[in-house]
Amino acid sequence: MQEQPLAGDTVTALQAKTSLAGMAGSRAYYALGLLSAANLFNYIDRNLLSILAEAIKKDLQISDAQLGFLLGTSFATLFAVVGIPAGRIADRVSRKSMMAAGLALWSTMTALSGFAVTFTSLALARVMVGVGEASANPCSHSLLSDIFPRRRRASALSIYLAGSYAGQALSLAIGGLILARWSDICSVSPELLCGVRPWQAAFFIVGLPGLALAVLITRLQEPERATAPNHDLPKLIGTEFAASVPPFTFFSLLRVGGIAAARANLLLLAAVVVSAWLLVWATDSAAQWICVAIGSYSIGSWIQGLKWRDPALYRVTFGSRLFLLLVGGMATLGCMNATVNVWSAPYAIRVLGLSPKVAGLAIGVSMAAVSIIGTVLGGFITDRWKQRDPRAPIWVALLCMAGALPGAGMMYLTHEPTFFFVGLVLQGLFSTGWGGAAAALIQDLIEPRMRGTAAAAFSLVLTLVILAIGPYWAGKVSTVTHSLGFGVASIHLLAPFTVILLLMAARQMGIASRQGEPQ
Repeated sequence: MQEQPLAGDTVTALQAKTSLAGMAGSRAYYALGLLSAANLFNYIDRNLLSILAEAIKKDLQISDAQLGFLLGTSFATLFAVVGIPAGRIADRVSRKSMMAAGLALWSTMTALSGFAVTFTSLALARVMVGVGEASANPCSHSLLSDIFPRRRRASALSIYLAGSYAGQALSLAIGGLILARWSDICSVSPELLCGVRPWQAAFFIVGLPGLALAVLITRLQEPERATAPNHDLPKLIGTEFAASVPPFTFFSLLRVGGIAAARANLLLLAAVVVSAWLLVWATDSAAQWICVAIGSYSIGSWIQGLKWRDPALYRVTFGSRLFLLLVGGMATLGCMNATVNVWSAPYAIRVLGLSPKVAGLAIGVSMAAVSIIGTVLGGFITDRWKQRDPRAPIWVALLCMAGALPGAGMMYLTHEPTFFFVGLVLQGLFSTGWGGAAAALIQDLIEPRMRGTAAAAFSLVLTLVILAIGPYWAGKVSTVTHSLGFGVASIHLLAPFTVILLLMAARQMGIASRQGEPQ
């Protein structure tokens, strides 16, 4: 039987021939393998800081709130600012070249993080890691959605996302080993190497291999698209970045939408500034809320401009009640999961008394096994369930949240390593099963020409909420209460909001399906 796409998912004859047939078989899975490997490096570089956190905190003399900023906000801010225009650009240029360039940038900046000697210099390096990694999801999601048909899309994206969890795990294992063994490693050349601190060496060692992978990605065969390539690349980049990078956003909106658009943007700016000022006053965390304000204003301005520049895309994304509910529900769910994961190594070292080597290896191996199983299994279950109910990704997300909560409680409300690791396995198995399902659902709801932008819009709003709020929230509560476990546990106050938003999204999909409307 011929596959029947959802409304808005009709492909041209050229795309059908190239995407579904031309890249079938070994070439499709080779591309999936390379992109999954890039995602692996993405998350190794992104999460390495977690296992190094206690050593960095001691050397740089920073608080848990500042550590939470480094673990999330510093990365997420420009990731969000750059990411959405990166998605638009990915829809018009060579995705493999853009992906390779981003990989080379974030790998280089990870290595340069090893030169940091202050909180500020490390924060700036992490910001630039975020800039490079902003290209990963738009390019990869778009490529994989063209290479694999809709009936296998959730499975392919789940395999790709498995690299995320494997990368998180390997970052802990590799970082822990380097911290423990650096004194032996540097003895090969004591004068050259032993002056480098172990956490600095970890950044050097982990960052550089991504450059070789970037070269391999440039050699991928890319599916053709109906969208004509953009031959005026400087103009395209300038236009897209002007739409999301302050202060150019205001003038971009004035140009495309006139006085009405400019007025709306000024109101947005005022709301963001006032909110940030109140949060700085309440928390005494200026860097945190200034960065969040920049990211929020940039994304908000881009969304305002999208309404004028691409009304069709706006209608199926931020003009869609369903899309907004999905973004809200998945963001709060991801915020809880990411906070539990990113603070696991510092908690094991600080509270449970484990060495960095033991904590990194034990947490890393445990997370690698259960996360990959959970991610891939979640994708396959979603694909099967979706044949009977298109709302399957939402049900999978809710079931994953319910299964992960007891494990998170066991992890952070105990001082016994055994209970901590039992909780880690339970939490990891369930918390990873919804990612591929959510990514595939967004791709199912939009047209092929919009895939890169829609993936960017979805993943980057999630990233800003997840990383800019979750790790800082736990760190700030820990700083105030002197209890890291309570700080992480408190993030689960978001659980009721997740349930409400996702149930509303499921209801919206049901209404649209009964009325025969595009979802």
